[in-house]
Amino acid sequence: MGTIIGSAPNAIVVGALEGVGIRISFLEWMLFGIPIALILILVFWYALLKKNPIQTKTLQLENLFNTAEDAPPQKHAKLHKRLTLIILAGTLILWLTSGFTGIPVAVVSGIPIMALTMFSIIESDEVRALPWDTLMLVAGGLALGLAVQEQGLAQYFVSLIPTSDINIYILYIAFGLFTVAFSNIMSNTATATIFIPIAISLIMSIDVSNAITLPMIIGLSASCALLLPVSTPPNAIAFSTGMLKQSDFRFGGIFIGLLGPFVVIMWSMLMIGMFY
Repeated sequence: MGTIIGSAPNAIVVGALEGVGIRISFLEWMLFGIPIALILILVFWYALLKKNPIQTKTLQLENLFNTAEDAPPQKHAKLHKRLTLIILAGTLILWLTSGFTGIPVAVVSGIPIMALTMFSIIESDEVRALPWDTLMLVAGGLALGLAVQEQGLAQYFVSLIPTSDINIYILYIAFGLFTVAFSNIMSNTATATIFIPIAISLIMSIDVSNAITLPMIIGLSASCALLLPVSTPPNAIAFSTGMLKQSDFRFGGIFIGLLGPFVVIMWSMLMIGMFY
């Protein structure tokens, strides 16, 4: 939730809003996402400790990782480390200051791609090993959302809804909960791709000055889907360890699935009221 690049729905929200003339910088997104992420982490951490009290007070980690002495020395290792830190710092600074410099976040994202490969920090085999399927999924989601808007499908579905009788707060809650529900059983990228163009068309027909709120709620709520091992890749990775059963995700999925959208709605309304 914390940054635009943290999850595919975040990028879809930013791309969709840019299509209607609303630009959200990297830093502006962090003002929305990071506080919500911290609140949910701390509350969920406390809830998990209450449900599963800690039995072991100390952990032995000495033999868990190989020490640096065990690894063979690598040529130019120190130089590569320094270059990586410089590239990381420069990219972060340009991301955070994109609202002031006017350099788009997407353009800044190309800096580590070029610099890391140019200095041979990342080799061609490692580039081929990148999760291109995930990147194509994000790009496909953006393209599909754009097509839904451009072909008038979003406006068609909105025209079927009696907008004059809709309470805006009920709309926020409904879209937040529906987003979580659908993201639990299908890709959160696909959910965001379907809901965000409809939400933008709907909110523009109700209140043009408040067009940012509903897409932001959908994008952030999509990251609250934790009910099943297939709901999100981190769940699948944790489940693959064999230390968790499918039922173990039930508590977190229901807890965050209900609490998350309400935290997202309240914080988004507060931030938009203050800065927009």
